[in-house]
Amino acid sequence: MDVRHSIIGLVEMLKWMESKGHARSTLLSHTGIEESRLANPKETASSKEELQFYRNLLSASDDSNVLLEAGFNLNLPSYGVWGLALISSSTFGKAIELGIQFIDFTYTYNRIVLVEDNQYSGLRISQARDLGDLQMPMIERDISASFVLFRVLLQDESPVDEIRFSGPMTKPLSYYESLFSCRVLFDQPHNEILFLSEKLHKELPQHNELAMQLCMEQLEKIRPQLREEVSIADQVLAYLSSTPLYRADMEECAASLTMSSRTLRRKLTNEGESYQSILDTFRSELAAKYLNSTNMTLEEISERLGYSDAANFSHAFKRWHGYSPKSFGNNKH
Repeated sequence: MDVRHSIIGLVEMLKWMESKGHARSTLLSHTGIEESRLANPKETASSKEELQFYRNLLSASDDSNVLLEAGFNLNLPSYGVWGLALISSSTFGKAIELGIQFIDFTYTYNRIVLVEDNQYSGLRISQARDLGDLQMPMIERDISASFVLFRVLLQDESPVDEIRFSGPMTKPLSYYESLFSCRVLFDQPHNEILFLSEKLHKELPQHNELAMQLCMEQLEKIRPQLREEVSIADQVLAYLSSTPLYRADMEECAASLTMSSRTLRRKLTNEGESYQSILDTFRSELAAKYLNSTNMTLEEISERLGYSDAANFSHAFKRWHGYSPKSFGNNKH
């Protein structure tokens, strides 16, 4: 199950990057997002679309910290009802708890939890899924976006006392301190944005219990609409991962997904996939893993992958990689 995000956050990022001289066509390249969707505040973007946009943003900029700065453009109205629910909460701590409860309404792809101790409390942001080259930039974006929310909720220009990054410092320390007006540390065990624990009990000036309850009801109603079913291709991969490959044929797979093989073939075609291509990729990656990290013989690997003998496996491996499995060790990169 994946989650779709409101198109509003992407629009805010797009306007900001355009103000810096970047072309809209470049930033939307290969996202599949049409102009009409950008004009509709009720629209949502899939993770594939949104992450491609952020890769375009990172590629278009010559600044490795561009997403750190981008987070400052996700202001409270960017979150719609979720933002109104936070600002209507009774205390800063209750706002954070509510925000995490309905985290689907933010723009994060990370795991965010509240950490507390006697002196400092705050948010710890960690990897929830493999984002590749976007991993640290998206964590940086979440930290700056959280900073903006804290500033609005507390009505304080310096709402946090310390920010910790698990990665290295890539610019002078003064750059980070000018952004956050607090102590900033690097190469830390966790990515955290911290404030004095006593602030959790601070009453919010715009607290409105009725408004907060109405917002929560609306969030509960809308949340199922943000949930995106896992693709058929991913369901096939899950089937292959849990089934002995000697009997992992398309008919068996379709039956496990409670559909006919014809329906499965059609749905995969609609996603630009085929059962055989998914099976080949799965076998190829598994074969490389076995050759790289086990002492299994070619006969054992071929049997594990569902081939009748080692010769057929070797032929398939050469088709996938361009060289034989026996030459694998000499061709690893």
